[in-house]
Amino acid sequence: MRSRYYLMLGLFGLVSLVWTAYLFSIQIFDPFKLSDVRRRRYTPQKEILIPKRGAILDANGDLLVSSISYYQIDIDRASVKRWAEGKELSLGQAYTQIAKVIGSASSVTKEKVLERLNKGNKLSSIQISNKIRESELDQIIKQFEAKELPGLIHSFSSMKRIYSKGKLAGRVLGAVSEKSNGFDSETSSKSLYQLAGVCGIEATYDNLLSGAYGWREVVLDANSERVPYPNFHQKKPRNGYNLKLTVDSDIQEIVEAALTEGVEKYSASNAGCVVMEPKTGRILAMAGISRNDKDDDPNIIRNQTNIPASFMFEPGSTMKPLTLLPALENKVVGFNETIVCGTQIMPNGRRIADTHIGGLKPLAPRDILAKSSNVGIAAIATRLGPTKLYEQFINYGFGQKSGLNLFGESSGLFQKLDVWDSYTIQSISFGQGISVTAIQLAAAYSAVANGGDYMKPYLIDSITDDAGKVVEQFEPKALRRIGSKTITDTIKVYLQGVVDRGTARHVRLDYIKIGGKTGTAEKNTEGTKGYVGGKYSSVFMAMFPIEDPQMVIVTFYDEPAPGYHYGSTSAAPTTKQIIENILFMPDCDILPFNERLRQSSLIMPSLAGKHLFEAERILNSHGFLYKIEGPDSASIVVDQFPKAGVSVDKNHPITVKIGKAINKPTADTALNVMPDLTGFTIRKAMQVAARHKTSLKVQGTGIVRKQSIQPGSKVLANSACVIEARI
Repeated sequence: MRSRYYLMLGLFGLVSLVWTAYLFSIQIFDPFKLSDVRRRRYTPQKEILIPKRGAILDANGDLLVSSISYYQIDIDRASVKRWAEGKELSLGQAYTQIAKVIGSASSVTKEKVLERLNKGNKLSSIQISNKIRESELDQIIKQFEAKELPGLIHSFSSMKRIYSKGKLAGRVLGAVSEKSNGFDSETSSKSLYQLAGVCGIEATYDNLLSGAYGWREVVLDANSERVPYPNFHQKKPRNGYNLKLTVDSDIQEIVEAALTEGVEKYSASNAGCVVMEPKTGRILAMAGISRNDKDDDPNIIRNQTNIPASFMFEPGSTMKPLTLLPALENKVVGFNETIVCGTQIMPNGRRIADTHIGGLKPLAPRDILAKSSNVGIAAIATRLGPTKLYEQFINYGFGQKSGLNLFGESSGLFQKLDVWDSYTIQSISFGQGISVTAIQLAAAYSAVANGGDYMKPYLIDSITDDAGKVVEQFEPKALRRIGSKTITDTIKVYLQGVVDRGTARHVRLDYIKIGGKTGTAEKNTEGTKGYVGGKYSSVFMAMFPIEDPQMVIVTFYDEPAPGYHYGSTSAAPTTKQIIENILFMPDCDILPFNERLRQSSLIMPSLAGKHLFEAERILNSHGFLYKIEGPDSASIVVDQFPKAGVSVDKNHPITVKIGKAINKPTADTALNVMPDLTGFTIRKAMQVAARHKTSLKVQGTGIVRKQSIQPGSKVLANSACVIEARI
């Protein structure tokens, strides 16, 4: 018995010794190389944290571009099986609970989740969706934790840019593309996700918008679940900075609508417009439209060039005031001195034509601009000399980028002085042999408008971080002087003469003084000094009000149809339309609304009781648009709308009712019934509402589409109607 005891004791001792030796050898000598496995398992990995791309806002703080992050969620089905066994549930029951949670918290349906979970026979990890929004992911994680559900694995998937206003300012904003082939030395990752700007503001300010990547340490166990180790390190990502633009969305919308209409009406290939604040250099609107933009997808438009910054055109006669300015400054021509103008042979043997002047006429500088005389301005430029004209044009910013630093911006074409000949100075004086961008031309004229300071054009008002803190605020910056206030003020008076009595008379408005200059230029044959027959650029520059210009507008059309190729027949009417719509914006303070209403309206004459023939004569003499309602046999006016004595825009349609007896509503009914405002411009809607003693609250710009008080409803005292307008 004792011998058995000692035998068992010896065996246990031997086993213990062998086991101790085995463990010692594993720990010390590591024959199976387990330390590498252990080190890999318990050495934290670095998980990349993707920054959110910054937003872009307009001058009013309205969102133009933002980002949405999407995440991928996977379910580890092996973990779910172990959990189900511990809960004494079937695998199907466990899947149903998970599907309910994901289905209730996201756009993925419960049925779709179950379909994914039951796919295949292996209990491996399976992707449920890679389009889960951040807010949805938060809800899914909370419900998984609350119900102690297993198997959820989530990771960043992608990011999408949201352009809140569709096509608006598409070419200015630009576009982004997805990239996932980067490399980050800090995290040793070869699959960095990246949204990179490819054009427009998205490309120009890509570094600011992109932000900086972050990382955090994680340790995963054998089931690929995170181990809650203490003291993990992490570097938080820095989300991209937000950009607030100087662009006003309402003005941008007005400009784009006018250009879209113009491209179709004038059959132009392209059109561009810049609206600039001359005292600061702020770009209030910058729009480019091509013939196919109306039908193209917004994503296609956003990937195309920014026309006002990149498209070059010969400015034509819009160069004449800029040529005259240094001539007056250097006193090579007197204010009242006359020069014989009209088509003629110049001293160097070149024949120069004057389209707007019949025969030979002596003209003073103001009339040379008003009549747009090529001969007159060429003679003045010759007196000034090539050196001074060249230096002045460099001073205007021609032949160099504007300072906007926009992606794809062009510097224009302006020959070096050493290659000029006797023809060059004449050509450049009236806008041939030089190519500019709309930005360059607007910046040069802004310097004229503000009294001589060339202001650096700028498009970014401020840069802010995620918390709204201003990182950088941009301020107006004067770069140089282009002339004295006395001479620039003189040029402004001359520009008003172009509108009041010159080539741009049809742009004139009764209620505000406008200065402007038309330009028409043949298109240059690329790579030669010649021109393409029958192809032109139509240009118009305007500034208003001329006494103290608040805005400078440059509009151009590329290859408009014959008859519309003159600056006066296409670019000028479009600019007038833009000016009128800007002035009648509800929050525009350039001209008080009451003054605009009074100046742009006519008093409705009394037509009741008059013969139709007499009524039509009165309406035609005032230039009213009208329609006749009533039986063909009737010829006496029995009613009219608007009523006699009411201020009305002459473009507002007048309704004349004819019949045998007067049957009109009472004054009480006329003044206390809500009119139908849909289809009217905001300006017309305000005029009609004012006659009915109804105040309006305006939302949007363009044409009235909806109104909160239905037409025909009784209008109570001090009631306000909300109207929604859009282009």
